[in-house]
Amino acid sequence: SPVCPHCNYKPVMEVTAVPAGKDLEKLDEEIETMLDSWTQSLLANLKDPTTKENLSLLKPEARLLIESFIKKSKLPARLDQDFIQALNEALSGLIRLPIKFEDLKNSLIANGAPATPAELKKRFEDFVNGMIKGKEHGKIRIFLE
Repeated sequence: SPVCPHCNYKPVMEVTAVPAGKDLEKLDEEIETMLDSWTQSLLANLKDPTTKENLSLLKPEARLLIESFIKKSKLPARLDQDFIQALNEALSGLIRLPIKFEDLKNSLIANGAPATPAELKKRFEDFVNGMIKGKEHGKIRIFLE
C-alpha cells in the first residue's frame, strides 16, 4: 500500500505543479551540467604546469589512467578506485626528491667500514629518514640521480 503507516501520507494526494517526468528531465540536465563542470575543472587542474610535473611522479599505471582522461577529455564510464587514487595523487602536490647516487653510496659504506646486513639496512633507513625528515611521507617520490 502506498500509504505511510506512521503519518498516513498518501503520495497520490500530493499536488504537483510540474509533472514528475519534467522534474526528472530537469534533474538529469542539472546532473549533466554538474558532471561537465567537474570534468572541466579536473582537466584544468591536471593541465596546470605544476600538476603536469607531478604526472611524471606517478606510477606508470596511474599515469596512463590520467593521460587517457586528459586525451579523451571525458571521465571514464566507470570511476574505479584506481582512477580516483591516481587523481588524488596527481592533484595532491607530490614532492620530487632527487638523491645523488654518490650520497647514497657514501651513506651505505660509512667510511668503508664493513657491515652486517642489519647494519647496512640501518644505514639505509637512517639515510632515507634524513632525506624525508619534515616532509609528508606519502607525497614523496625518490629518484636516484
